[in-house]
Amino acid sequence: MTFDLTKITKTSSSFEVRTWDPEGVIFYGDTNPKDDWFMLGLRDGRPEIQLHNYWAQLTVGAGPRLDDGRWHQLVPALDGCLRRDSWLDKQAEISASAPTSLRSCDVESNPGIFLPPGTHAEFNLQDIPQPHAEPWAFSLDLGLKQAAGSGHLLSLGTPENPSWLSLHLQDQKVVLSSGSGPGMDLPLVLGLPLQLKLSMSRVVLSQGPKMEVLALPPLGLASLLNLWAKPQGRLFLGALPGEDSSTSFCLHGLWAQGQRLDVDRALNRSHEIWTHSCPQSPGNGTDASH
Repeated sequence: MTFDLTKITKTSSSFEVRTWDPEGVIFYGDTNPKDDWFMLGLRDGRPEIQLHNYWAQLTVGAGPRLDDGRWHQLVPALDGCLRRDSWLDKQAEISASAPTSLRSCDVESNPGIFLPPGTHAEFNLQDIPQPHAEPWAFSLDLGLKQAAGSGHLLSLGTPENPSWLSLHLQDQKVVLSSGSGPGMDLPLVLGLPLQLKLSMSRVVLSQGPKMEVLALPPLGLASLLNLWAKPQGRLFLGALPGEDSSTSFCLHGLWAQGQRLDVDRALNRSHEIWTHSCPQSPGNGTDASH
């Protein structure tokens, strides 16, 4: 929503917030973006106001954490929902922003990361924790809480060849494949971490006590090392570019080399991704009727 400040007759706004997202801008206003502006947002889950003009420059944060998934009397603008909102003066509203998400705020949610069908996040491999050097090794962990449909879960590659190594969901099995070679699969067990370990000679996919091993040919090893040597190397989460994917899934986390990755800091991502919450039922998160 955008407001004409010259038409405002009220000095207050009210709204409620429900979010798992600890950081984000709630609203921003200015008469001059360089010299006269204000912002309300969340930092580390708590409300923060920033004010900058000719008379004052200040940042104030206070109050309890609001990123607990419950309704509060504030609202962030990222992974959260509004209700009972009264914004300054409706007569001053000159435009309303188009919806940027397919999520429904009528469903209950839990902490997590939710990717509706067809959505994706893309990380530059040089921006995430790097492989061990001696011996060369790299690991990825996915904490799958929900999964449905068919399509890619995760891939390593480049924009030109996005599926050099990929994990694909099909018939409630996770299929590991490299390029056009034959794949191997594990039955998906929700709630157990899914781990991918890469070394100089093989790729190991494991979940709980079950494990599959994919041997790498010499040419495959060279391609693997080049992914990290070139700036085009990517980690793709979710659907690949141009893929008609029906897969939706919820993660309680994504880790590279044991360090959690923040989807908000991805190189690019679909706006429809819930970066800090998941619907309690996987089929409810893409209802666009609300």
